[in-house]
Amino acid sequence: MSITKNEAETALRDTEKAEEHSLTLHHYEVASPYLLLWGALWIIAGIISVISPENAGTGWLIVDTIGIVATGYLVARDAQRFTKHSARSEGLRYMAAVVIITVFLTMTFTIFNPVSGIQIQSFITVLIAAIYMLMGLWTGYRLTVIGAILAVLVVSALFLAPAQFPLIVSILGGSALIAGGLWMRRA
Repeated sequence: MSITKNEAETALRDTEKAEEHSLTLHHYEVASPYLLLWGALWIIAGIISVISPENAGTGWLIVDTIGIVATGYLVARDAQRFTKHSARSEGLRYMAAVVIITVFLTMTFTIFNPVSGIQIQSFITVLIAAIYMLMGLWTGYRLTVIGAILAVLVVSALFLAPAQFPLIVSILGGSALIAGGLWMRRA
């Protein structure tokens, strides 16, 4: 029994679709723990900021440091599990990315000189949302959806409830990341 040209082309297209779907699911599997981690940390830092506004900066610094270290661990673990790159190589790339983002934020805040914590929190949240949306263009639409929801939540909170903005954004933003991480895990 021989296969026709059309049957062969159909089989190749089906194989390509299955490969793309498998790669998307792999991306979701890898991204899920990061979203769960940062969602929980975001809620914790936001609650610290509301309970003790005078210690908000210190609270965010501690929580961000924990998140950066934990993310570094996840990057190294994933490098060993999924890539041909060494954990050291991926760790260096991760640290370079942290430095680049830190320098970018420092320069942006120096140039535009935000006058309130709400402006800083809004900008960082919208930046994170944009990064998720962009990553979703390459890894799967779910990250794009999570980023879009995050952006809508922060802008809505800014205009609809400015007095409660820090708590709303922390709880809803962190919850959006956690829900996204769970959504991706169940893909």
